[in-house]
Amino acid sequence: MKSKLIILVMMVLIVLSFAVAEVSALSSEESAANDILNKNSTDSKVLVVYFSRTGDNYNVGNVEVGNTAMVASYIKEYLKADSFEIVPVEKYPDSYDECTKKASQEQKDNARPQIQGKIANFDKYDTIFVGYPIWWGDLPMIVYTFLEDYKFDGKNVIPFNTHEGSGDAGTYTKIQSKLPSAKVNTNGLALDGKTARSADGKQQTIQWLKGLGY
Repeated sequence: MKSKLIILVMMVLIVLSFAVAEVSALSSEESAANDILNKNSTDSKVLVVYFSRTGDNYNVGNVEVGNTAMVASYIKEYLKADSFEIVPVEKYPDSYDECTKKASQEQKDNARPQIQGKIANFDKYDTIFVGYPIWWGDLPMIVYTFLEDYKFDGKNVIPFNTHEGSGDAGTYTKIQSKLPSAKVNTNGLALDGKTARSADGKQQTIQWLKGLGY
């Protein structure tokens, strides 16, 4: 009886270890994106700033690299740019439903969630790509925090976003209104989550960049 119990416990532990590995394992595409986004310290005058959420995402499941981060990696790789991830001091819930509730409340409160870290050499960049998901038909409130934390005078600002049916939701013109001293290009890129994670999404991103003159 004891030996059967030991065997049963071992089987449960093996199953659990496989489950953990499955949740934490990055796909090859996510690994490539991580490698790109984690390398900086270039002489580039272009900076890709992005806010992206991991965990349970609508229509794509549980992910280790967010949809917007995937697009940011395509831009960074193609332009050989630097990047900065907008990471909240208070992490958003991994649960999709809980995250949407929190995002809705932040919007109602017109909140400005705090961001970890600072871009010490922001002045050196001429062009800033700003990426984000659409939350409740708007920019996530933490992206407003970023826009208010830095001086964009004379800089080229190019937005891009991911969504699940709302396109850019008018956020490009909102950024333009928010940054009157910057040159905001409202010819942004909006990709749905599944496309953002695909080879087609990478190709669309590159074609968009070429259309902008890069």
